Amino acid sequence: MVKVRAELVRDASGNIDIDHWVRELVAVHGALDSDRVLSGCRWLKSIDLTDAALLESGIELAELAAAMELDTESVLAALAYRVMRSGAVTPGEVRARFGDVVVGLVDAVERMGAASVLEMSNARLQTSERRDQIENVRHMLVAMLDDARVAVLKLAERIVALRAAKLAPEARRERIAREAHLVFAPLANRLGIWRLKWELEDLALRYLAPDIYISIARQLSGRREERERQVAGIASEVEARLLERGVSAVVTGRAKHFYSIWRKMQAKHVGIDQVHDVRAVRVLVDDIAACYAALGVIHTAWRHVPSEFDDYIAAPKENGYRSIHTAVVGPDGRTLEVQIRTHEMHREAELGVCAHWAYKERDGGNGSYALKMNWLRQVVDQRHGQVPVSPLAASVEFGEELRQLFHDERIFVSTPKGHVVDLPAQATALDFAYRVHTEIGHRCVGAFVDGAPVALDSLLKSGQRVEIVTHSDARPERAWLDLHLGFARTARARQKLREWFRGLGLEHNEMAGRERLLTLLARLCVPEPARAALGTVAAAAGFDSAQALHVALGAGDCQLLDVIDLIERHCLREAR
Repeated sequence: MVKVRAELVRDASGNIDIDHWVRELVAVHGALDSDRVLSGCRWLKSIDLTDAALLESGIELAELAAAMELDTESVLAALAYRVMRSGAVTPGEVRARFGDVVVGLVDAVERMGAASVLEMSNARLQTSERRDQIENVRHMLVAMLDDARVAVLKLAERIVALRAAKLAPEARRERIAREAHLVFAPLANRLGIWRLKWELEDLALRYLAPDIYISIARQLSGRREERERQVAGIASEVEARLLERGVSAVVTGRAKHFYSIWRKMQAKHVGIDQVHDVRAVRVLVDDIAACYAALGVIHTAWRHVPSEFDDYIAAPKENGYRSIHTAVVGPDGRTLEVQIRTHEMHREAELGVCAHWAYKERDGGNGSYALKMNWLRQVVDQRHGQVPVSPLAASVEFGEELRQLFHDERIFVSTPKGHVVDLPAQATALDFAYRVHTEIGHRCVGAFVDGAPVALDSLLKSGQRVEIVTHSDARPERAWLDLHLGFARTARARQKLREWFRGLGLEHNEMAGRERLLTLLARLCVPEPARAALGTVAAAAGFDSAQALHVALGAGDCQLLDVIDLIERHCLREAR
């Protein structure tokens, strides 16, 4: 369900009552510098704006920034963002009023523009177009690494844009919604910011699939009072039973989010009455021990649904999310979803990286914050090293990593000792080996899935038990890096493989690459005279010489398929 903002208080002339707004904002978010925010608002209000909505959208963005517990500089940047973008004030004027940090945040948020790289999978693009799109996303992610506030402000800015899009032309509305669905909602999920994620998803659904959105809204509103009364009664009963067993907890009904409901209806091919999220409660307790104590009480009191149990405390999601999810048959005989977590876990789930911003500033680092940002560092790794990298190969690699980054479908498999391993969908047995330990990946020679031998390129499924067979003399194979063969699909596995091959040195990789290329030329039946065009092939792949191409092929930094395409274009075509 899309959140509805409260109306702004206005004076007798119909203008926004800035003083009242700041008082209310600071009353809720006491860490803000009220004098700076009030002074900034008064200055922005005094500017002769051709569009009065600029200030109002700035206030809306500032409310979201404050709700995410960002600092005063972030709130000021939110207030100034639209006004500065419109040209009504210059960066110099904003710098004089608010300082360098605020201007830097506004500039970074503006540069973190629309990123439609995921649409590449649905369209045939020229290499240059694909490379440009990927570089746009890379710049966006690097900006986030420099300052996590940039990402949060951008996500909040997209929510403001989506809220206003209902009045925009249909084409613009759909473009904004599609970007929110493909890029920004998954990004909020990766950063663990549930509070922004759900509104991005619901608003995108509202514009991209209005019939579905309206249908869910009607079905929910039709029995809303009855459902809310039932959930409130169950929440009270759960809280009372927990208290009887000495577990102090706060139990509340959970908000119903349309996109989540729709996804579950699609995945399980069921009607809305069979989606457990429709009737859901959240249990908040003081510590982890109390989480499991509460789980025991609830499973004892009501019959649980085994297929709906997930322990994300024992095995957190990749974005750091922790909670216990279960479903029980409630006292009325209907299914009820229950989430159990500590108060701190709940704050982290709602705010994501924002929950750790203060820790990061004060202590220079935080474990959970680092976990949420680690995936980003891996993705934007520039792969510095001695081995030259083909721009074409780099763009293909980065594109694959982006698809893994934004398409957040995961699988969960276990080791022989029962440890749960979280992997992207379509991960292979080889990916599993590298996820467990780099050396296990380097030395693996085979795998068993649920006790049966499988090839290293076998795709894994959730719930499987995977065992890797290693040998002390085994070494990685260069073919594992060939995307078309499908051995190593995850960013981690491919990164570790590249590191291993680069460690062999330039001379070794040049010889190995030359051998790979000669084998390829023989297989393609390229005549000797046509091989003189290999310098052109190397240049087309982004290398200074054929020697550099050999090194990249040996190190796994250039894909054989790309070289085949270039050979057919520059060698075989000339030979004909």
